[in-house]
Amino acid sequence: MWTLGPAWQDERALAAAWRGAAPFPHLIFEDVVPATPVLELLDDEGVQRQEGDIFAFEASGDLRELSASFGAVFAPPLARITGKPVVRAELRAYAYRVGHYLLPHSDHQEGLERLLAFAYYLPSPEPPSGGELELFRCTVVDGAIVATDSAVLIEPRPHRLAVFDVSDVSLHQVREVLGGLRVSLAGWFYP
Repeated sequence: MWTLGPAWQDERALAAAWRGAAPFPHLIFEDVVPATPVLELLDDEGVQRQEGDIFAFEASGDLRELSASFGAVFAPPLARITGKPVVRAELRAYAYRVGHYLLPHSDHQEGLERLLAFAYYLPSPEPPSGGELELFRCTVVDGAIVATDSAVLIEPRPHRLAVFDVSDVSLHQVREVLGGLRVSLAGWFYP
């Protein structure tokens, strides 16, 4: 279902870009187009509204078959590029409508073994305004985050894949969607 395009060929350059990325390791791949239209596969999947202190969005359950095919294609090159022993992926479909958001947080949690996080943006029938993935630079003193500032904004363009490191200081958020619909597959890579 997934194929690697030309952007994945120079793994040495990608590894250097990964190591040099700020505020923490991340890569952005354009034109990641699946062989099978993903939106058609998601037509039968229901999404449910999720709301909490730091988020409001709609999400599917774990998409096991799609997770397996995504992980089988992307985990091997990402393991070589990032130096992280990733083997499998877990993903869900997310829909962010007007007013939806995900406030700053880190995906690192003890015992979950998340090594890399990702967001793959799907074409939307109503292209979004807002909804950017925002990465933060953290100032750490004595092991505690004492200050943050916005460092990178990643626009949710169709067929764009953003991959980033999971650590205590990989602080990120999804900015509020101001118009349209932001649709993505997002999740984590694991050992």
